[in-house]
Amino acid sequence: MLQQDLDTALTELAYGCRILSMEGHADMTLGHLSLRDPAGRGVWLKRSGIGLGEVRDAGDFVLLDFAGNRLSGTGRLHKEWPIHTEILLKRPDISVVGHSHPFHATAFSALDVELSAVTNEAVYLGSQPRRFRETTGLIDTPALGASLARALGDASTVLMRNHGISFVGPSIAIATMMGVFMERACRSELALLATDIAYSATAPERIAQKHAEIFDPGLIETFWAFFKRQADQLQAAR
Repeated sequence: MLQQDLDTALTELAYGCRILSMEGHADMTLGHLSLRDPAGRGVWLKRSGIGLGEVRDAGDFVLLDFAGNRLSGTGRLHKEWPIHTEILLKRPDISVVGHSHPFHATAFSALDVELSAVTNEAVYLGSQPRRFRETTGLIDTPALGASLARALGDASTVLMRNHGISFVGPSIAIATMMGVFMERACRSELALLATDIAYSATAPERIAQKHAEIFDPGLIETFWAFFKRQADQLQAAR
């Protein structure tokens, strides 16, 4: 890949970070998004020390090999880099990994309740979020990263008990949207649970059919373009 193409990809990854920040994933300087290096050298990971909303361009990412050694870029490394390396090692079908602490999804992670498809956002996820319960602490070793990757399996999202979420996708846009949809889906169900009123949801056996009806690449492209415009407007207003 030409350097110009890589810079373009990392600029898109920076958009993903800012979109996640807009959509409730901001947690001071915590949270990170990564891209599999197109040349197979490892993973480009958001640098530590800045918030998701502060990521601007290629200079805000660090290239690590799959053992966590820095190959390029400056700035501190997030302690939870093994989330990204281990998931990418286990999932050759995906290119982007995110980890964040959105309020509603993190709160939902503390419940022993399966996420119901009460809104389309839950259907967009493709399947119920998986659960990771091995620890509520940092995923700061390859062994813990590998355990998280096993818990995620072939799903798009995983709830990490009392900690946050991780989400993945084959593209920057899809992975970012999985994070956005996850937080929105958890917010909707928490709001319904708080009413103590009976509610309905799409039946589990119908989710695959509904997903095929409403989820398509054109939808993601439309959403991605919308959120990029929103991010640009927010930046211009500052």
